[in-house]
Amino acid sequence: MVNSRISRLLLLVLFPVVSAFADSPVFTIRLYNEQVYFTDSQVQVQLSLQNQSSETQRFQLADNRVFSFGFDARDSANRRLSNAGEFTIARLSNQVFYRTVTLEPGEELSIVETLSDYVEFEKAGTYAVSSRFFPELYSSPDTASVSSNQISLTIRPGYTDQTRQDQTFHAIVERQLQRQQLSPDEVVSFLLRARQQDNWEQFFLYMNLEQLYRQDEGRDRSFRRLSEEQQLEVLRVFRDELIGSDTDPSLVLIPDTFEIIETSYTPTEGTVVANLHFIYEQFREIKRYTYHLQRRNGFWEIISYNVINLANEAR
Repeated sequence: MVNSRISRLLLLVLFPVVSAFADSPVFTIRLYNEQVYFTDSQVQVQLSLQNQSSETQRFQLADNRVFSFGFDARDSANRRLSNAGEFTIARLSNQVFYRTVTLEPGEELSIVETLSDYVEFEKAGTYAVSSRFFPELYSSPDTASVSSNQISLTIRPGYTDQTRQDQTFHAIVERQLQRQQLSPDEVVSFLLRARQQDNWEQFFLYMNLEQLYRQDEGRDRSFRRLSEEQQLEVLRVFRDELIGSDTDPSLVLIPDTFEIIETSYTPTEGTVVANLHFIYEQFREIKRYTYHLQRRNGFWEIISYNVINLANEAR
């Protein structure tokens, strides 16, 4: 009799919890735009909530996402990483603004969050990451939640934006030559002489291919959606297309002669204006190129250019 009564009590206690989970969407996570991550990388995770039931599902979604989601990240020794300081402070707030979200059967809601806003990644390593979703918003450690799948995250050491740019330069240009600390006008003259000599290695030596590729708005938009590996491949193809004159042909035209008209620069940015002459049988074509340069690691790099046609001269 006593055992029967205890069973009924347990059923009454557990039933609301089971119902809450049954009425909640399926929660999954994945790395967003997966790439090679380093200690300074912004690791973004896509959180997906999907209604796989046959009934309408409703839940609350906080404007401050820390009340809707939490992350658990563990190292190879299964030690749990600390929460980020901003995350801890945010959860102490007494005011939570939220909206009610309705998912019809088959519908899905995806949100992208930055992992470092939730967890402190101080060292390189391999981590197991999972997340929890709070359909009725977080209020205490005992708040009902839905657990996600677990993903693996590898973070490499000692990487900065500057190192990333250097690696991209080496991977794309594959240079064998040593750069010299030339002035902006000397860089442009070096590039044009290299083109006259059909020396592609020298031609690309002071060129920032990524910046040149992304000066086109359409290409820039698509480039930003690619993973780092895909971006490198796109830039390799861009380099090959330049050599074949299949893209941006005005950049690789071979001038018969050229003259530097004007040079101006600050410690970090420079502009060089040059007239390039192209000789044909009946006339000489003159194009005015304006090269924009940026200084990085003590070296000037060409990051963009534009061209206008000047009046042709009869021969």
